[in-house]
Amino acid sequence: MKTESKNHRWFCFKSSSIFIFCAILIPFISFAQAQKDSIEVPKESFFGIAIGLRPQSIRDQLVTEMKYSGSPFYLNINHIKTKKQTVRSLNIESSIGSLKTNSFEIGKSNSRFIQPSFDQYWNEISYSHLFQIHSGKAGKLYLGPVISHTINLRLSTRWDNSQINYDISGLLIGEVAYQREFNFWKKSMKFQGSLRLPLVGYLLRPPYSGVPDFLDHEKDLLTDIFSNNYAVWMGDFPKTQFRSLVEFPIASGNKMQIVYNWEYYSFQNPNSVQSGAHTLAVNFLLKAK
Repeated sequence: MKTESKNHRWFCFKSSSIFIFCAILIPFISFAQAQKDSIEVPKESFFGIAIGLRPQSIRDQLVTEMKYSGSPFYLNINHIKTKKQTVRSLNIESSIGSLKTNSFEIGKSNSRFIQPSFDQYWNEISYSHLFQIHSGKAGKLYLGPVISHTINLRLSTRWDNSQINYDISGLLIGEVAYQREFNFWKKSMKFQGSLRLPLVGYLLRPPYSGVPDFLDHEKDLLTDIFSNNYAVWMGDFPKTQFRSLVEFPIASGNKMQIVYNWEYYSFQNPNSVQSGAHTLAVNFLLKAK
């Protein structure tokens, strides 16, 4: 088991090193590609708003071993700017709704001991700056860094000393993206798929769930939150995001995107938490200039 753990950490270390190495080379690769490519690509800038659902499952052993799931409402306000060799995007994503467990339902025995549902607020603000590293008939390949800040807040009045439970993270992420244009129903369309993996970051997570003296009464809640922090990296915080979309033009030079994203993460301190989510949304893009 120790050998497997060492091999896993060595693999994660090598993977993160490759991402960092590539990130350093990106500006040079992009400049060289720009010198070779003489075709002018128009600059584009769009403001967007996306609405949809974010089906999610979570198991947090700080609170309970039961798995909770649901389909909260999803909202994303975004800005996308495309140049000849770069794609920049800012996303402010949020979801709010209830997650429930099927293990104990209202009216059944033991339902008074485990809360059948909780309210969740999730928000992620991310900024990505991708550089084109390859262009050909098969499509375009991009690579670049992402800065992300996430708040996952869960509220339940029946959890006594665990009424407020949260995961707050800030990450530097490496992203690789593939983009290809195609025609469908005589319309020019575009597919984009990308993979995001964290390199380094921080995580705020409470240590007190399940114990009676969880709060220091001389501290306020904000002080208590920031006193429980962890430095994380790819080896011990395997957050994985796969993001995809199909984009096509609509009236007046505007565009629309059909979006599907998948996300999974886990962390082991002070107790294990696993979460997985699917995002299904429609993004309406208004041309800025």
